[in-house]
Amino acid sequence: MNVTAIKDIRKEVKKYIDFADDKTVKMIYAMLEVEQREDAWADEAFITEMDRRTKEYESGTARLFTLEEMENNARTAFKQHKK
Repeated sequence: MNVTAIKDIRKEVKKYIDFADDKTVKMIYAMLEVEQREDAWADEAFITEMDRRTKEYESGTARLFTLEEMENNARTAFKQHKK
């Protein structure tokens, strides 16, 4: 997304917030607050796990799925969950 598009989105979001009810404003605030607290790239455990997975991928030991396999697995899981 380019800078102009982001600026337009910011303007629209501000308009929504100005007219939103209290419950909606609190919900948006809570989402933004969580986002600010959770910077995954600052989490050492997250970095360690990403490094481990990268090494598995590069060494060829990771179990990989094609998009088709993932879609089929998701469909199967959804069907089983519905039963």
